[in-house]
Amino acid sequence: MDRHTLLHRLLAITVVLALTLMPTWAIAADEKTEPLLDESLIREVIELLEERYVDDDALTSENLSIGAIRGMIDALGDDGHTQYLTEEEYKIEQDVLQGRIAGIGVVLDQRSAAPMVISVVDGSPAARAGLRAGDIIASVNGTETARLPQGGLADLVRGKPGSVVRLGIERPGSPERDTVSVRREDVDIDPVSWAMAPGSDVAVIRIVQFSVGAGHRVRDAVEAAGALGAAGVVLDLRGNPGGLVNEVLNTASVFIDDGVAFQERARDGEAVAVRIDPGRALAPDISLIVLIDFGTASSGEILAAALRDNDRAVLVGEQTFGTGTILNTLRLSDGSALRLGVREWLTPGGKVVFRVGVAPDEEVSLPLGAVRLGPGELLGLTAVEFEDSDDVPLRHAVRLAESGRKP
Repeated sequence: MDRHTLLHRLLAITVVLALTLMPTWAIAADEKTEPLLDESLIREVIELLEERYVDDDALTSENLSIGAIRGMIDALGDDGHTQYLTEEEYKIEQDVLQGRIAGIGVVLDQRSAAPMVISVVDGSPAARAGLRAGDIIASVNGTETARLPQGGLADLVRGKPGSVVRLGIERPGSPERDTVSVRREDVDIDPVSWAMAPGSDVAVIRIVQFSVGAGHRVRDAVEAAGALGAAGVVLDLRGNPGGLVNEVLNTASVFIDDGVAFQERARDGEAVAVRIDPGRALAPDISLIVLIDFGTASSGEILAAALRDNDRAVLVGEQTFGTGTILNTLRLSDGSALRLGVREWLTPGGKVVFRVGVAPDEEVSLPLGAVRLGPGELLGLTAVEFEDSDDVPLRHAVRLAESGRKP
């Protein structure tokens, strides 16, 4: 492709995307409205790249187009939520929401230069290899992750089932980096797991993500726990990155007979309440404690705030991430997609969550280097071993549920 063709294609892409992201009031404004992009400055940068950049092979339409799009998305400040997905990334995201993925079975937080494991799927290759929440993936097959572009880490970690990936792991509290080899598999992500806390009548229900069927699985777990005499529930949302809002509503309806789940605020500033379907509550009176942390985001935050604001739960743990936009996924002509935050969501009480997060009622942090226990680990512990464990937030939440603590 010649220089002028590349220049014109990139300008066309940036202008079209800018119009896609432009508020309706800006499009309808008079001719004096300032354009969203300085086309002459973009043209100047592209010409300098083509004339002087040392690596000519990197100057492709695909590289620069994706870079320009992601740069504009990043400038919006909706970190970890509004984003550009290549066609392959879009297909992977759809598989994840259906509970399927080819890889090692971890949920990664790539919002900082040091990508952190925020959740490990029970029974996955990563779990068998000893990976746990809080681990930093510092390298993949010898490539330092700090040098990778957005999306690059996930691309390296995923791969053909049966192949092996070598991970350089840095663990809080440990001075040395460990190398762990993990064999990739087709991983089915069960969005919900549960177990009784050892030595108690409290069920611990963990929601890994709000993928298809999560709400139904929570209902099943509560019903099964009730049959065993559970008098309280700890809903563990730590490390939950979000998912489908409908699954949040289905989950909330297990514990709330009627009420507002959240408010949606459009660009015109008008807020509309989204309600929970009445008459579906299975456990409207059971003692309910919700665990949250920095890895709780998006739909996880919506559920936590809904349960507290409807006087159904006490929140224990740490401040959540603060993802406060509701997404629409818009396919582009080449099969890629934009996930756009098209509305802001507020708590039922009207509080802003974007860049703020949801604060716990009782702040309890996981000690540095401690292992976060999931239902799979609880099944193998005695009551004494559970009380001696390092998962202080979970132990505290179970005690509150045992005491019948109410909001």
